Amino acid sequence: MIISATFLVIAVWLFIRSINGFFKNKSYLKFDKYLSYGYIISLYLQLIFGLILFSNLGSNLGYNYLGDAHSMMVVSKRLWPVEHIVLMLFALFIANLGLIISLNSKSDKNKHKNTIIYYFISLLLIFFSLSAIYLF
Repeated sequence: MIISATFLVIAVWLFIRSINGFFKNKSYLKFDKYLSYGYIISLYLQLIFGLILFSNLGSNLGYNYLGDAHSMMVVSKRLWPVEHIVLMLFALFIANLGLIISLNSKSDKNKHKNTIIYYFISLLLIFFSLSAIYLF
């Protein structure tokens, strides 16, 4: 929970600074670079803890006493953990790609633009992955 909240704070802060930097032509500071690193590090921490939770708590032990209706719900959502892991890995890959491309950009405006684009795509994948269990 703490890592997710930290990730959310870093993501919002990073987007505010990147949007300000892009539209107001501000320079790309070391703090922006450290925020990008914090974004990536928190994604990796979520991956590590998510894999630990998935490997230890991924069994369906204990669902046999809940009845047929609940069992059907468990069966209908049985592929969500796999879809969630795959989408989160893609989000992590896209965020890493955005970090590499933004750091290799020459102008500060392009660095802010690449940060906005790639990290926004990774956030969209994360939100879609989290909401997929409730929407589908």
